[in-house]
Amino acid sequence: MNRPILLAIIMAAIIAGIGYASISASKYNEVGSLSGIDAPTRVTVRGNVVSLGTGSGVILYNGEAYRLDARGPYGIAEAINGGDSIVVFLLEGDNGFRVAAVYQASEFLARYGGSPIIDPSIVIDGVYMPSTTMTITIGGDSVEVPVIDIYTILKGCHASYGQEQATVG
Repeated sequence: MNRPILLAIIMAAIIAGIGYASISASKYNEVGSLSGIDAPTRVTVRGNVVSLGTGSGVILYNGEAYRLDARGPYGIAEAINGGDSIVVFLLEGDNGFRVAAVYQASEFLARYGGSPIIDPSIVIDGVYMPSTTMTITIGGDSVEVPVIDIYTILKGCHASYGQEQATVG
């Protein structure tokens, strides 16, 4: 193999390893730290995943209504008017502060499949929008919480290999 190509491959592997190590070793802010923020802010936070239970519900978000299919640690919400579907996590900080973390369903399902493995806590990178709220109603119980628009899930969500990919809508 050509020596410059081999060196480039080795350097890429080293850089990827350093990036993974820094993510794995990092201390993250936790969701409770968001309670004092009052403007949209890019954040990387760890949150405890609150089970949504199973069954159906309704979400009100950004002036739209969604049909929610609750799947335990997350739910897939299909826009009633036919817009894009979203995946929703309800995350809680150590102090009890809660947020809804929202991910585009098409991207989530492509990355993690239809039966992902969700750890008890996850680390996400995204934009916290304290003035944007989501109301989640399941079985007569409702919660209204501020929203984090997820760019990526850094830790705590894994594809379940060997499972068929779920489809939305």
